[in-house]
Amino acid sequence: MEYPRDVKPMLELVSRVRLMPEGHTGTHPRTIPLSILDHTTARFALTSAVWYFDKPTQQPHTFSAEALSRSIRKTLDAYPHWAGQLHWIPYDPARGQRHGRVCITFGAETDPGVELIVARSSQDLTSILPDSETRGTWYAHSFPSEQLLCPTELALHNTSEYAGRHSVSVQVTAFACGGTSITLRLVHPIADATSMFHFVNSWTAVHRALLDAQPLPTLAPLFDPTLLDMRAAGDINSPAPDPELIRISRSLPMAKYDWWASAPGCPPPMLPSTAIPAELAGTDFGPLRDPAPWASWDISVPVSHHLVYFTPAEVQRIWEAASADTSDNVRLSRLDALLAHFWRHLVRARGLERDPAPHHFIVTVGVRARVAPPLPAAFIGSPIVLVRASLPGTAHAGPAPLGTGAAALRAAIASLTPETLGAYLHDVAHEVNPQRFWSAFLGTHHAVATSWLGLDPYGVDFGSGAPPRYVDAVMPNLDGCVHVMEAGPKTRREAGAESGNGRWYDEPVCLSLHIAAEPLEKLLKDPEFRKYRYP
Repeated sequence: MEYPRDVKPMLELVSRVRLMPEGHTGTHPRTIPLSILDHTTARFALTSAVWYFDKPTQQPHTFSAEALSRSIRKTLDAYPHWAGQLHWIPYDPARGQRHGRVCITFGAETDPGVELIVARSSQDLTSILPDSETRGTWYAHSFPSEQLLCPTELALHNTSEYAGRHSVSVQVTAFACGGTSITLRLVHPIADATSMFHFVNSWTAVHRALLDAQPLPTLAPLFDPTLLDMRAAGDINSPAPDPELIRISRSLPMAKYDWWASAPGCPPPMLPSTAIPAELAGTDFGPLRDPAPWASWDISVPVSHHLVYFTPAEVQRIWEAASADTSDNVRLSRLDALLAHFWRHLVRARGLERDPAPHHFIVTVGVRARVAPPLPAAFIGSPIVLVRASLPGTAHAGPAPLGTGAAALRAAIASLTPETLGAYLHDVAHEVNPQRFWSAFLGTHHAVATSWLGLDPYGVDFGSGAPPRYVDAVMPNLDGCVHVMEAGPKTRREAGAESGNGRWYDEPVCLSLHIAAEPLEKLLKDPEFRKYRYP
């Protein structure tokens, strides 16, 4: 589906309020430092999604501002820190307070609360969204997602400012057709996608119970950043790091572009990030490391956005083809194969299949289940790392088999063991500043993929009687940004097929591609890209 570029929905701000947990008294403030990995995400894009629902078929007041406000407040009783004030820990090396660390203070009278924005649009959802039967490929670049969001200022997002700013913003937009969108925007240090969905599922369970006058569910999110820090190897509070742990950590396949070495060639909008903080003047922070490869990323190049849907059979054939090209001792996942298939054709679409230089595919990986002992699934925070698979264009996009890229991705992800992650946590804990290094990059020689597979975005149920019409995984529109999740909303389960184990690849999957416009057009026209659609 293509949208006319002149679609400009009228968005009217109805109200903007701050919500506190129902049990908030403002008399018991607490300050909790966030985890080692939370600190590293202070410069990340927001964790954000938008759920679009058609007019309710059951409870007509499902999405009333009053009902949603009430259920948010009750849910926040289990997530009180989300209503608190995110802020920097004062830099004081004499007291062991390192630079660039973040904490959250909550339970105080001055808590900024969670922002609730209520808006309305004169548009019908049918005029801006495809129906639930749309599959294949659709052009999402002109989908007016930004025009449907009221601006907000969140703590530490694109700024060092935090005082009085929320960490969480919720927007409820009513459409002329009776449909509703629910937007969540969270600063990354307090929540990765898993934490966001944990909250959304808590909220919807509370909301449905209130609508049906049923007892409230018992919520049990786990906010204890020290649990992750305890998985670090060695002594994270010692004056100097352990050299052997540093060696192990820095052998991991990760991008570590040094902001402080990256001023030459840096685009002006990002130049402030390359400045060494004044508070660190005279500090021995070691030699500068790899600068960002700005020559490979022209931020002025137009970027387009397409959603590409793959059927279960297509994913299976891609996986079988990649597995046939791989040695018997390498066990690929379906996601390895799907991403490798895309990566291969992306390099070709960029015209770099004869390029001997390395091309990098960076994958975001959650570590809850990868540290030892594993963190509980209900752990709230941002325990993620990014790993990098690298191959010359000639080796991956040329005549080499598909399994080459898939095996490189599998090796990168498999490098994250409890031992290597323990060393990595030790390394990051001892960094002079955890935001100094950028573990990703974009442009012609990079791509960065984030997966929400298994989080069931189309299973979010406020009690309206139908699944979401569309879920927008909000990602930066930058060249090389890729997102993957279940396609929804019409699933095999709803169609009556047996799904049993709930495997994501038993249902359609969606690749959301933000790629420079010209290469993306070539990619989508390449018959080899969809050659596995049919036997």
